[in-house]
Parts: sequence; C-alpha cells; structure tokens
Amino acid sequence: MENINRTFKAAIFDMDGLILDSERTVLSIWEQLGAKYGFEGIREYGISVIGKNKQATVDEFKRVYGEPGEPYERELRAIYNGMAEKGQVPLKPHTIELLSAMKKAGMKIAIASSSTREEVTSQMAALGALPYFDACICGDQVTRSKPDPEIFLLACDALGVKPEEGVGLEDSFNGVRSCKASGLYTIMVPDIIQPDDEMNGLADVILPSLKDVQDFLNLK
Repeated sequence: MENINRTFKAAIFDMDGLILDSERTVLSIWEQLGAKYGFEGIREYGISVIGKNKQATVDEFKRVYGEPGEPYERELRAIYNGMAEKGQVPLKPHTIELLSAMKKAGMKIAIASSSTREEVTSQMAALGALPYFDACICGDQVTRSKPDPEIFLLACDALGVKPEEGVGLEDSFNGVRSCKASGLYTIMVPDIIQPDDEMNGLADVILPSLKDVQDFLNLK
C-alpha cells in the first residue's frame, strides 16, 4: 500500500461502524431478541438493515416477519443505549492512536454522524474520545441526511476549512456517497458490509483498518 503524497488540514469522521464498533453490538442484540421471541434468521435480517434508518428497519422487519417491527426496534435501542451509556460499545481498534496522531500533526477533527448530538457526545465521552473532536455535527442538526453532503459541508464550516483541504472517513455506502459529494478526499474503511463496484469507483481509497489510515496519511 502506497502512502498519499499530500497533507490535510482536517479530518471528518463518521461514528457508527467506523470509530465505534456499533454494528457488531447491534447484531448481537438482534440475536438476543431473535432467541427471546423465536425469530429465525434474525442475524441475516440484522445485516440487511445495517446503515438503514429506523423507518426502513421496521418496514423490513414487517416484510420479513409479518408483524410490526417498532416494539422490537425500541427494545433493541433501549438495550443499546444502556450499554453505550456505560461505555460498553467499544471503539474500533486504533481509534485513539489515529486521533492522537492527527492532533499531533495539527489537524482539526470533527464527527459527522447521523446519530443525535446527545448520543454522539455521550458515547464519545463515555469512551474518553470526545476531547479529540473540535466539532460534532449530528443527525438532529441537518435537514437532509446522508447520502446528501450537507452534514460534511457543515462539518467543514465548523472547522473553518474548505472541503478540498480535508479528508473524510466513512464505512457505509450512503456515508461514502455523502462524503464524496461534499468534495472531501474520501477514505472508506468497511465494517461488516464490504464495498461493491460502486464503492470501489467512488471512494478515493479503501483501507481495511484505522491503522492503515494512519499509515496511508503518513501520520506518526
């Protein structure tokens, strides 16, 4: 893997599935609920709704299982939030090392997450990561969600940089679409869902881990 021959003034991160190991946590909770209520194939269902919003999640539950998904989505969210508040949804490997290296290099750092501001700040604070971020732009602060680029453009404004001066990091398809449309240099770090031909063509580079991001950006 070659290193990139340029520097960036800022980095803008997605949260869920990129720096927070939320997708595996959510899948584990779906499996608990499937065992509790007798829903077969719940892991496959859980994978199919990764990255989808609440309405799409409950609609798919209705299609697959023939009953309303709202009660189960609420139960899942309650379990997840309880874990997150206690710091039991872990950071992905090498998150702190990458953030520290970016700070050492003088980069400004923001989160651009579809989660609410309360969720983002409380979860990052519980894991000791919040002080690394100069700004948090969240789902309840935007009018158009990903794949629209609004959230990344707002993050650039909050950091005082132009998109072409920054790098954006994402794991999801809609996140990559959003990031690329904003004009940021786009790095995809896939989580459970692996890139397809569209993502291979859209992301500027696809890297397997945050450690590889640090190496790629020549950060010590």
